[in-house]
Amino acid sequence: MNQSKKLAAVKLSRVTFRATSRDIDPATVKEPAGPQTSKGISNVKLSQNDGSTKPKDVKKPGPSISLRGLLAAQRITLELKNRAALRRKSRSRTPNRKPVTIINEQVPAGSANPPQRFPYAQVKELIQEFLMTRLRNVTYNPDTSGDLTKNLCEDIKKMVRRYTPPRYKLICNMAIGSKNQEDILMASQCLWDSYSDNITSCSYENSTMFCVVTVYAVYFE
Repeated sequence: MNQSKKLAAVKLSRVTFRATSRDIDPATVKEPAGPQTSKGISNVKLSQNDGSTKPKDVKKPGPSISLRGLLAAQRITLELKNRAALRRKSRSRTPNRKPVTIINEQVPAGSANPPQRFPYAQVKELIQEFLMTRLRNVTYNPDTSGDLTKNLCEDIKKMVRRYTPPRYKLICNMAIGSKNQEDILMASQCLWDSYSDNITSCSYENSTMFCVVTVYAVYFE
């Protein structure tokens, strides 16, 4: 019984398989795409050749290097190498020395050695402010410039005397002139004690005039 049932099932499966295979429409089946034929390839090549062909870019020759330029470049490189070598030698010869700090300034022999020296930096700031306040709105006049110079010198000496140590003599020199796009150079030379004596100088100018002030402080023994 069991064998007959198995044979019947096999026959039924064969029948169903054949029935399903017959129901398929052959028109709906698509053939696989095969390789292109030689005609198609030739047509593609012809279509490519029919178009306008552009000429290939021709490379232009680069600039030619002359022998003179090469020699000049070699000469420059040799000079740079020699300079670098000299710098290295000079650095290797000079040892790294520490900076020397002067604790007490030594007084030269034969100097008066005053207990308090002339404060030239502070005096310079005072004179600069004084000139700005007095000459800011002054117009140059050759007739009154002489009296103006004398008055300003006296006022400057009185002002500087307040900050000057004792036994110092003050000499004030002033020059006032018109400002007409001209250059002027002023210089002075003195024979004195470079340690105890000192000097300070400053200048001021406005739209019409210039003024140069020099104050000498000489220590009197």
